[in-house]
Order: sequence, then C-alpha cells, then structure tokens
Amino acid sequence: MMGLLVRLRLYLKLWFTSFYTIVMMLFIPVVGVLLYNSGSYTIEDASSIIYEKAAPIWFIFILQWCFSIDMDSKFYSLVVTYPISRWRFIMERVLFSVLVFVSLLAIVTVSLMPIMGAFAWQSFLFTMPVYIAIAGFAVVGTVMINHSLGGLLAGIIIWVFFVFGATFLGNLNVILLKYGSVYTFVNGETGFFDDINRWILYNRLFYMMIGILLTGLAILQFNRKTT
Repeated sequence: MMGLLVRLRLYLKLWFTSFYTIVMMLFIPVVGVLLYNSGSYTIEDASSIIYEKAAPIWFIFILQWCFSIDMDSKFYSLVVTYPISRWRFIMERVLFSVLVFVSLLAIVTVSLMPIMGAFAWQSFLFTMPVYIAIAGFAVVGTVMINHSLGGLLAGIIIWVFFVFGATFLGNLNVILLKYGSVYTFVNGETGFFDDINRWILYNRLFYMMIGILLTGLAILQFNRKTT
C-alpha cells in the first residue's frame, strides 16, 4: 500500500509541474466557454460536443501521458523481469488516468451547471461507458507497440471513427446526446427500462464491455512479455 501511495504522489507531482498539464486542464473549460458565448448551441448540442467529442480526446492525451512515464523510458522492461503481479502495472496507470480525468471533468461539470443544470452531470455519467471503451483501445495500443505513442494513435483513430462513423455504427452510434429521444432518457423524462429506451441501454452496455474486454486482453498480453 505504501508503494502505491509513493507512486501516486510522484505522479501527482509530475502532473502538476508539467506544462502539458496546463494545456490539458484548460482544454475542456475553454471549449465550454466558447460554446456558451457563441449562443448558437442548444443544451443537447453543447453537452454532446463537450462530453462526447471533446472530453474523449482529452482523456486519450491524459492516458498517453500517464503511460509515457514508464513505457517510453522502457522502465516496463525492468518490471517484467521481476515476479510481480504485472496486471498492477497496467491497472495503476489506468486508474490514475481515470482519477485525473474524472476529477478534472467533474470540475468542468460543476462549472457548467449554471448553464445546463443537472443535465451536465447526467451527460457526464451517460458518456462514461464510451470513456471506458476508449481507455481499452488506448491501453491495447500502448501494450502492443510498447510505447505510449501506440495508445495515443489507437485512441485518436477510434475517436475519429466514433465521431464521424455514425453512418456505419447505426444503433451503436456514440454521439447520442444531441438527439431528442436520448435527451429525454438521460433527463429522466422516460422510464429507464422502457422498451423505447432498450437500444440506448444496449448501446452503453456494449461500449462498457468492449472497454473491459480490451483492457483484459492488454493485461494478458503484458503478462506474456519477457523482455
């Protein structure tokens, strides 16, 4: 436990003393302010842009930064030579990335509440399965390439497909908040398990399972590494 706390303190120190951090922390708030000042977006459109389009790319860069400390310095090559639980190497960095991302996005969400009300938090929670899926792709890319650049490229490629692949994805489309039927579902105006909402539940469950599956596969692959 002490080792985990020491590593967490190191990551936090590196995070808050990095110029990269400043850029990452300002990215979403700036997008939110610009959207609000433009006055040309509905709450549904603005929440979709922030939580479904901008926040995922923010998360990808945070994941890349967290993995770069060890993967890019080849420290992982030393780690895999010791009889340790290698899954912790992956999960610690994923969980730290999630901690940073969720904390920052929660701050952004609080700042958006005067504009969007409770729908800001509802949008945040509704999009969480998509973030889990993106994390899975980024982790797989990192482990396969043995470099954080692999995770960055994998994350960006899948993000582009999610944002511009609505025609191919159909009911598995990621960009949903801008649609009226999804807005009423997220806002609690229709029953959670109503038949008309079942496809939305399947959509979110699909992305959650994809993220968990890919992360599990990445851990299995990492466990097989010998050099």
